Parts: sequence; structure tokens; C-alpha cells
Amino acid sequence: MRRSTAAAGPLAFGPPFGPGRFSRWSGYPLLKLPDHGASIEVDGLPFSSGWTGDSFDPSAIPFHACENCFPSGEPPPPSETVEVAIIGGGLSGLATAYALRDRSIALLELRDRMGGVSMGERWNQVECSLGSAYFIVPDEGSELETLYRELGVWPGARVAPGELTAEIDGAVVGDLLEWTGFTEDERAIVHKYAALVRHFATEAYPEIPLPPGEKAQPVLDLDHNSLKLDLEARLGGPLPARLAAAIQAYCYSSFGAGWQSVSAAAGWNFVAAEEFGRIVLPGGNAGLAAALWRAIAAGEQGRPRPALRPAHRAVDVRLDGDHVLVTRRRGDHFESIRARHAVLANSKFIGKYMIHELETLDAEKRDAMDQVATHAYVVVNVLLRSPADRRFYDLFLLDGKEFPMDELAAESEVRVMDVIDAGFGDEPTPGHSILTLYWPLPWPTGRASLIVDESWFVYAKKLVPQLRKILRLLDIDPGSVEQVRMSRWAHSMPIATTGAMVEGICERLRRPIADRIWFVNQDNWLLPAVETCLLEALHFAAKIRERL
Repeated sequence: MRRSTAAAGPLAFGPPFGPGRFSRWSGYPLLKLPDHGASIEVDGLPFSSGWTGDSFDPSAIPFHACENCFPSGEPPPPSETVEVAIIGGGLSGLATAYALRDRSIALLELRDRMGGVSMGERWNQVECSLGSAYFIVPDEGSELETLYRELGVWPGARVAPGELTAEIDGAVVGDLLEWTGFTEDERAIVHKYAALVRHFATEAYPEIPLPPGEKAQPVLDLDHNSLKLDLEARLGGPLPARLAAAIQAYCYSSFGAGWQSVSAAAGWNFVAAEEFGRIVLPGGNAGLAAALWRAIAAGEQGRPRPALRPAHRAVDVRLDGDHVLVTRRRGDHFESIRARHAVLANSKFIGKYMIHELETLDAEKRDAMDQVATHAYVVVNVLLRSPADRRFYDLFLLDGKEFPMDELAAESEVRVMDVIDAGFGDEPTPGHSILTLYWPLPWPTGRASLIVDESWFVYAKKLVPQLRKILRLLDIDPGSVEQVRMSRWAHSMPIATTGAMVEGICERLRRPIADRIWFVNQDNWLLPAVETCLLEALHFAAKIRERL
């Protein structure tokens, strides 16, 4: 499969920060920071106090207590009727709403702005992501290319090449595969690895979502093994230590899990896709969420109630004859919406608790939802009073004699994996820049470590020595740090486990209930990818449209 290319350049649209623009709607994915707030000094560096992103108080984390225990035992009668109620305002929910924007819809998002793990912030004209950072250049003529053109995000966006830039021995190596430190024997293996990447990129790309018919079989064959086992079998044994560390760091950062856990189908789907180039918008993937938000909001004139509804905490979804009743909660007050169809565009981690009598409606589906494993993640944005040095887009931190190659070692180190130039997608801003640090927690108890009361301070203390080392590596004066902002995504990364497609888990995760309750999320395929969100949204929106 070959993908299209385009000249890099800034996007032609900007955020609706001007007075009066879209003033009827709220929940814009990019938050402007006119004043980022007072800083707290942690070991000599200024931090924003508390988590951004998933900033719930531990007592208010969704479904840590019964959210749909109604005082009367039943949800209240509906106060509104729509054709489609969508739960979850991340990319999956926004894309579903976009595909059905001409219908009567209500998109409910529990946070006060849309975007999910693709929210962002804007500081002194520089935009950054609080979560995901880029997506892949699409196939020419594909659904995704059509969508990106409609939204105005492609062509014209900046494209980052697929080279694996790394820190080794205190220096930045522009492309690890060209590193001169490999021995002759190691270099032969590295060349074989590079040839494998090209093979999967150009001749045997493993499509996920699965393609129809016989085309699915090669992907299913890969799904039997982990990426680690598949690579070692193809390369004839263990990989050179630095190459293995780089692939492991990539897996930690991209999947939230190690190469020994990730399916070879998912691994090659990600690794080979990097060869096509990475679309980098201002604000990372918050730029894509914002484009979807604008497109939906622009068509809202004349509607009695807006489709986009931030700060609406959906807690219950149940069949109601030939309709679906969706109930939201505000404190002890409940309100219900009657819809012909409901779309759960939130994670299975939460969604499985929302569906009334799920075990009776589809016991196999509930079992599959229970098998969705997730790992926690921290994203850090470092606001700098200095311009960016564009030596890299994404820099993996491989320095040190021993890289954590398994969950136990990763938990003991609690290590930032890579650094992104947050302003790469836009023109440089004189005097200001932002570094985004990606900090996966690829072990089962990582989430618990983020939701205890003192978690923010614990992680700030762990970050300071790592951040000082990163600043030294990039020749950045620590005095230029305006503020360090830590975002917590407590359960956002579905793990692309080996065998999930072969065993039919993904099929059960995706299938609707009574052709009324639909499921649209990256975890349908256990694949934390923008493309998965969008393709699932387009696919199921078409199914819903057929039934309206």
C-alpha cells in the first residue's frame, strides 16, 4: 500500500478565539491559556498545581461508585427526543456526530470540553496536545483522505518523516538505523529490520480494521504472535540491544505496552505506517478534534438545542421499546433523552457499566468488554520562554546502560519515553515554544498510582530529574521554563493484545445490541489509533443512517 505525499506548510484555519465566533457553543477542544495560573516550585522548577486533562477528584472518577442508582429505581421519563444520542466527545464521538450532522443528534461529553485524549491547550500562539500528537498520511482516494479534505486538515499540513530519532550516550542521533555505533554483525540485522519495515509498508501492510474476505487472513496470521516473537523469528534471533530498546520505547509510547505483549498485527500496523509520514497539526490531534468541532458547530444555526453538549455526564443506557433511553446525571438530578439509536463512543472500561442489563442482552459482549486491558499514561507540556530548536520532531530517550525491557523494569524506573516539539505543526513563534513529554505507565497498577490523593506531587518529583536531563540534552536553560503542566489519562490506552482478533474478541466488542446501541471507539480493535476512531465512526454512522 502506498500513501500520498504533500508539501509541508501551515494550515489555513485558526481557532475560534475571536469575539462572538460560535459564542452559542462551548466545549472547544483547545483551551486558550490567557493566564496559566500560579506555579508551584518542585525541586527548583515551576509546575502548574494539579492534573490537567483527566482532572477528576478521586471521589468523582466516573463509575468508581454507582452512577445510575436511581432514587425511584428507574430513570426519569425523557424530556427530549433525538434521532441519535452519542456518548463520548473524543475523536470517535466527534467523527460520528460529524458523519450524522444533518440528523437530530445529541453528543454528551462528561468533561467541560470536547476532544477526549485529543484535547489541547494554546499558550502565546503555540498549541500543544494533552494526549495524542499525530496521525498518518492517508491513502489517496480513501475515506480518510476525503474526510481530511472536507475538514481542511489535508493537504497542507506539516508532515514529519518516519525516521526514529533517539538519544544515545547523551547525544541526539537523527536516525537510529544509520547509527555508527552498531557492530558489523548488528548492522546486518538492522538492515534486515529496515527491509522488513519497507516490506510491510509497501507490500503486506496489515490493515486494521480488518479488510473483508481473504484479505483479512494475513493480518490474522500475524495476530497469533507478539511483535517481539514475530521480529525475532523473521530476523533469526535476538535484536541488537539499541534497536530492541528503540522498538520497546516505541511500543511503550504508542501502545502503552511492551513488544512482548502487543500483537504483531498491531505492531506492524503502527511501525510500517510511520513510513508513510505523520501529519502534524497545530495542537497535535487536538487540531483534528477542533476541526471536527468547528464543522459540527457551523451547521447548528436554527436548531432548538445544540448537538455538542459538554459537561453532560451520561450514566445509563437502556433499550426502551424500539428506542433507547439515555440518562445523564448532574449531582443528584437525572435527565433522560429518548433516541432511536445510541452510540457509545467512550471506552469499554466505562461503557460496560452504563448499559442496563448488559449481561442479559449480550453476555458474550460483556465478557469481551471485561477482557479489554488498559494502561495509564501521563503527558507533560513544558512551556518555554525560548524558541524551538527544530532538530527533531519526536525524540526517543534511550540513554542509559539498561533500558527497561519488561513491565517490572519499567515500573521500577517510571521513565519518560519520548519528547515532541509541540509547535512542529505551525510556524515557529519567536520567544516561545513547548516540549511535550510522553510518559507511559506500561504496567497493570499504573492507573492506581495516578488516582491517589498525593499522585500529582509524587509524579512531579519523579519528573524533575528526567526533565533537567532533557533540557541539558537540548541545550535549554532551565531558567526559560515558564511552567510544567502534567496531564493524567488514567485509562486511555487499550492494549493490542495478541490473539484478540483471532479469538473473535474484537468482533464481539464491535457488534451492536439490537441494532439500536452501537459501539464506536479505538478499543473496538484494541488499537490506540486516530484512524481506528475515524474509520469505526464512518462505518457505524453509515449503518445507523440506513436505519433512520
